Amino acid sequence: MRLRLEFPDKYRLWAELAKAHTDRVFVETPVTIAKLGSRVPLELTVGGVLLVTVAEVIGLRTEGGRFKQGVWVRLDDSEVLKVRRFLGLEEEPLRAITGRTAHREVCSLDARLRKPELPHGVKVKNLSETGALLETTAPLKAGQFVELSISCDDGQRIEAAAEVTREHHDSYTGVHFVELSDAASAALKAQMERLSSRPAKARQQLLVADDDADIREFLTRALSKHGFEVLKASGGNEAMALIRETRPALVLLDILMPGMDGVDICKAMRADVELVGTPVVFASALDAGRLHVIADEAGATDYLSKPLTLGDLLNVVGRYLKT
Repeated sequence: MRLRLEFPDKYRLWAELAKAHTDRVFVETPVTIAKLGSRVPLELTVGGVLLVTVAEVIGLRTEGGRFKQGVWVRLDDSEVLKVRRFLGLEEEPLRAITGRTAHREVCSLDARLRKPELPHGVKVKNLSETGALLETTAPLKAGQFVELSISCDDGQRIEAAAEVTREHHDSYTGVHFVELSDAASAALKAQMERLSSRPAKARQQLLVADDDADIREFLTRALSKHGFEVLKASGGNEAMALIRETRPALVLLDILMPGMDGVDICKAMRADVELVGTPVVFASALDAGRLHVIADEAGATDYLSKPLTLGDLLNVVGRYLKT
């Protein structure tokens, strides 16, 4: 005996199983063919493509006139993982969303490594009261403890012990301060105040993330003609990296993309002190009711239903940005 669920598109499958807000799914079927606690094959079809999973029967409902009879089933983590692979998503969804809790400022300050004492040059590319992003070719590894001497723009120095938190490509390394003297803390605070008081540049840079090349090009052409600089990403991981690097004025996200999906990206942004206020607009083929619920739960600012129209696009972007 097999149960069967048909989905009109991958978005509905994603919403109901890969990103479901409940731990059970209803399948219409005669209740006599299933027993509570039994594990049964569950066929999932999307546009004629079949995926077979295994589900546990956790509830039964007999026919009562108003509602259809059938069974409730639950997929365990390994079966949900199978669905995520089928959709091209990351195998492990984000369970706990964390982000930066201290503001950082872009800068270009000279620094040197005191321990280990290495000849490699070091530049501080951004700075916060908790850490820094270093540009260096020094062979530093995540978890390593170092001692830094940072030259402030007023001639003072910040002497800091730090832990290497992550290794970057293109010679970028992140560090987290673990020990600051009172003098170093005062110098760091003063440097941050000077950096944050610089005149802010008008930012009208948008990020468009969608795995459909035609949609990316449509959005890029439409928004470019109206004075916006448009960055493009075809997958969730690429989008998240660009968002962190460029801090765009608005993010337009497809919900279902390879890698991180739009919901996880939005949640990560809402947990990041530098991105928490960035408008996030979902663009999805989900039905309006489901899209509203998902956008609300993720913390999105607004949403658009596909197929997109130029008028709706410009109205929603213009609502949050002025050009």
